[in-house]
Amino acid sequence: MVNLTRMRVLIKHEQRLMRKRKRAFANATKVTTVLTGMPRGGSGNQSQVETGAIELAEIEESYREVFEELKAMRAELEEMLPKLENIDDIGIIRLRYFEGHNPEEIPDLVNLSIRSVYYHLSGAEKKLMRLFPDRVIKQ
Repeated sequence: MVNLTRMRVLIKHEQRLMRKRKRAFANATKVTTVLTGMPRGGSGNQSQVETGAIELAEIEESYREVFEELKAMRAELEEMLPKLENIDDIGIIRLRYFEGHNPEEIPDLVNLSIRSVYYHLSGAEKKLMRLFPDRVIKQ
């Protein structure tokens, strides 16, 4: 089952997790020289590197879960795209649900106005729901 609304939420979440993962990776791999053998103050005995490594592992796990759910829905949506027939509809669905662009970014990528993008996106989603009522929902 492809839930278009759920896909949008997951795409935003995936993008946030990617940004968090990048920051956590920087913290986990940060190397600083220690002039004394004394531990620094702060949260117990855990260093910033250890904290970053733990945070990175948690983010990686969340990212894997989101990625797997999106992967399954994208694979199912991919099978349905040829039924749309209109190349603009297919392209806009790909940009929105496969590449993660929001509708305001799409006109810069294709030669269409923002109004046309919304028109094609809405029409394509409605057509998918009409063609595959048992496989596509938007709630």
